[in-house]
Amino acid sequence: MRRFSIFFLLLWSAASLFAEEALLEYQVKAVCVLNAARFVSWPAAAFGSPDAPLVVGILGDNPFGSALQDVVKGETIRQRRIVVRRVGLEEASSVHVLFISRSERNRLEGVLRTLGEASVLTISEIDRFTQSGGMIGLALARDKIRFEVNSDAARRAQLKIDAQLLLMARTGK
Repeated sequence: MRRFSIFFLLLWSAASLFAEEALLEYQVKAVCVLNAARFVSWPAAAFGSPDAPLVVGILGDNPFGSALQDVVKGETIRQRRIVVRRVGLEEASSVHVLFISRSERNRLEGVLRTLGEASVLTISEIDRFTQSGGMIGLALARDKIRFEVNSDAARRAQLKIDAQLLLMARTGK
């Protein structure tokens, strides 16, 4: 019986460490999503009114938990408050930033086709996201979050990505 208790304790400790690492990873990725949006300009037509919020949508599973909500709380981008919400594919083109979860990997081509040239900044951690037509790909490499930018996809959506962001990123075409 004691062996089972020790095994359970070790397993629980390992699971706790993994959960803490995953939580930290998505806290950092939440900051990356917010900061990426700071380096993007949308056409005026993307907002219904001068005081309309900047809407960040999450399509698919929410890997952030509350981290993304926590990061944007009280923040603004270009004097616009930030709203985070889960969205379905039918609502995806009505947001300004769309985080496409890994759970949407098999539907990625259809998601990007549905968005078309809508002025939506697409961000994901799906492998080869920018090569598939997404705009900003996030990846964990050597315990750091790296990102790629597909500036051609952003340009087609009438989004302007600041040169500073492009300098920090790898090109992902």
